[in-house]
Amino acid sequence: MKKALLFLTLFLSIPILACKCDEPTIRSSFESADFVFIGEVYDVNTTYKTGYWEVQNSLARVKIDKIYKSLGDDFRSTEVTFFGQQFNSCDLIFLTKGKYLIFAYVEPDTTFFYSSHCLATKTLDKVTESDYQLLEVLNKEFIKEMNTERPEDLTYYIEFKSPDKIINELKLEKKQALKKNEQFKIYLI
Repeated sequence: MKKALLFLTLFLSIPILACKCDEPTIRSSFESADFVFIGEVYDVNTTYKTGYWEVQNSLARVKIDKIYKSLGDDFRSTEVTFFGQQFNSCDLIFLTKGKYLIFAYVEPDTTFFYSSHCLATKTLDKVTESDYQLLEVLNKEFIKEMNTERPEDLTYYIEFKSPDKIINELKLEKKQALKKNEQFKIYLI
């Protein structure tokens, strides 16, 4: 009995790596994502495995219905492919087909899209009318900002605005840490 208790105590005290983020909102997700759109996941393939640890990867094909945010005017694609890794706890892996409101990043090296549990991606049946209204407002603000702050070299701007996955995750963690820091300042005052 003592061995079982010792084993259970050790097992429960082991830190488990998981995705760390606050509850995502539509506004915060819109601000941090490279792409925001409504799309239909029509093909899911989870048969891809890495050769090292047999970790399951996922490819999901998504048909784009309506775009709320994209990095440039030249984005005309009607379909994108999402890549998700089981090994990365923050990756949102699309396992079921259906329509979604998707907040996404693009990986510039592979041009695969990916989403995160730290973004407000959800099925359309969970999107409220106020969410749609907020998306329209955010879309108009984004278009206005893009038209006023448009750099001359758009190619450089797009490459600069689409960093890799690690940088996106670090930016999100920094934003959340600053928010918690502000809350602590209020408590101290």
